[in-house]
Amino acid sequence: MQEHELPTWDGIVRNTLKSLDQARGGLSDAWDWLNSDWRPLGAPLTDTAAEARGRARRAISQAKNLIDEAKGAIHDAQHGTGRPAS
Repeated sequence: MQEHELPTWDGIVRNTLKSLDQARGGLSDAWDWLNSDWRPLGAPLTDTAAEARGRARRAISQAKNLIDEAKGAIHDAQHGTGRPAS
């Protein structure tokens, strides 16, 4: 690969943040689905399903926090030297 074919650091930052935003959006969609009503309306979840939903919610919350942490690191790099550490 030639040097002119490589992305710039700014391009890497922009695309990284875009991908992280998309991932976080997907997690938000999954969270919304887990909180959705279902048929038949008012039917309770089984104990197994309720426990699984709770575990999934916790994992989604943790993943969103990790994505926010990654975005913070990229923003720090963007506002610091603007170049990755070697």
